[in-house]
Amino acid sequence: MSRTLKCLRDFKAADSGAIAPLFGLMMMAMLILVGVSIDGARGTRISLVASNALDAAALAAAKTLRLNNPTDEELTALVQDYFNSNFVESNAAAVLNDLVVVVDRTINSVSLVAKVKVPTTITALLGSDYMDVNLNASAVYDVKDVEVSMMLDVSGSMSGTKLADLKLAAKDLVDIMLPLDTPHENRVAIAPFSTSVNAGSLAATVSYDGRRSRAGTTCVTERAGAEAFTDASPTTNLLKKETTSCPTSAVLPLTNNIEDLHDAIDAMNAGGLTAGHLGISWAWYLLSPEWSSVLPGDSAPTAYDNPEVRKVAILMTDGMFNTYYEGDNGNSVAQARALCDNMKAEGVTVFTVGFQVPAEVVPTLQYCATSPKHWYPAEDGVQLRKTFKEIANRLNGLRLSS
Repeated sequence: MSRTLKCLRDFKAADSGAIAPLFGLMMMAMLILVGVSIDGARGTRISLVASNALDAAALAAAKTLRLNNPTDEELTALVQDYFNSNFVESNAAAVLNDLVVVVDRTINSVSLVAKVKVPTTITALLGSDYMDVNLNASAVYDVKDVEVSMMLDVSGSMSGTKLADLKLAAKDLVDIMLPLDTPHENRVAIAPFSTSVNAGSLAATVSYDGRRSRAGTTCVTERAGAEAFTDASPTTNLLKKETTSCPTSAVLPLTNNIEDLHDAIDAMNAGGLTAGHLGISWAWYLLSPEWSSVLPGDSAPTAYDNPEVRKVAILMTDGMFNTYYEGDNGNSVAQARALCDNMKAEGVTVFTVGFQVPAEVVPTLQYCATSPKHWYPAEDGVQLRKTFKEIANRLNGLRLSS
């Protein structure tokens, strides 16, 4: 200990000046390293914000190009305004340089290339006053009519706030899909499900009374046999009624009547178990041309091979698929996967949305989705509404392109 104290006293008393320059150089090097790290992190954050702002500008430009046919100068001004409102105002120190707008009117696409100069702080001591961030974004407005069906989980676990959030999200999608100010032939269908599906006025035509059902019920379950996992017309293979428990809200076939869709969504109540495969099957049936003969005329689906129409199913649930009726078909998860396979094979695009789902449910939802980009987890009502809005915008043909 005495030897250590002596060394410290000698260091304090040293006046040769050899230590001070070395210590100063070390501190300068450390300061530069810290500065580079800080500026790098700051540049990454600003780059992300700028990229999102450029994406938003590209989407806005592509939609305006399709709907309003602006001049190149008007489109460039629009892009500049959108970018500035989403980025420059919140990052006043950054500077936008070299914005290039490339327009392809034949496919309604807009490509953007930009450079953002981000001022440095400590790194400026090395002579680098700015960091250059290079960005690009492309968007296209792909015009096709859309037939979309929403499988909506109204089982007991959806009661309360969760059902209220779902109603808002579903109505958001309807409003985006059926814009009043834009010509379109989009149509939306709704398939609420819980322990079974309420087929409403269709029940008498598409099903028959099973061994456990009461006469007159509109609660339908799965069908058995070789066509169990197909969209074959119910005139050749009727569905069963193996339960009297089902949602109070009946399915609503394809329509472009916003008021009817809102009313059907508002009328949904939560209760019962989760027969997810039944919701999937009805999301498919309402899109299937094989069911045209039993659906009302204005709601009859178009043919699968119609090049002007996209068919889309949105499968939303919050829980385990835990209820089924035909044991020979397998459990609810097995039936769900078989239905998804066959629906996708017919060209139906499938989005899946898990609303606060248990981890065990995720693999099935990911399996059913058309691709990993068609699977959406939502942890709260805000995310759920954001998800439905994003899907609606994708379906309306407004999308970012690679």
